[in-house]
Amino acid sequence: MNRLRLFIIIICLTILSACAGPAVQFGPLKRISCDENSPLDITATECGAQILLVIPFFNNGRYERAVKKIKKSAKGRYIANVRVRERWLYLVFGTIHCTDVVALTYPPLNAADNQTTIE
Repeated sequence: MNRLRLFIIIICLTILSACAGPAVQFGPLKRISCDENSPLDITATECGAQILLVIPFFNNGRYERAVKKIKKSAKGRYIANVRVRERWLYLVFGTIHCTDVVALTYPPLNAADNQTTIE
């Protein structure tokens, strides 16, 4: 009986762990002056899998990894108008989940403003 109870608790904890991911802040800390005539779309995609529908494999944190890629690619540009798209593919052994993040970025007008992007 104790082994069965332990097994059920482990299964429940495994299933619940698949539902948790870190919070991500979308948006600037403050508005800066930027050149609105030079927009640039930056795209990042991160994927993970749900094996046998209960075991997460790189599934948690997709948003956070994609936003880090956006910030790295922006190189000091002002990040605005962030769009998120979720897509998934069903496979025999589970599902693959992908998160696409597209951000419209603008270059700063002043060199001092170059340090302000989302954190």
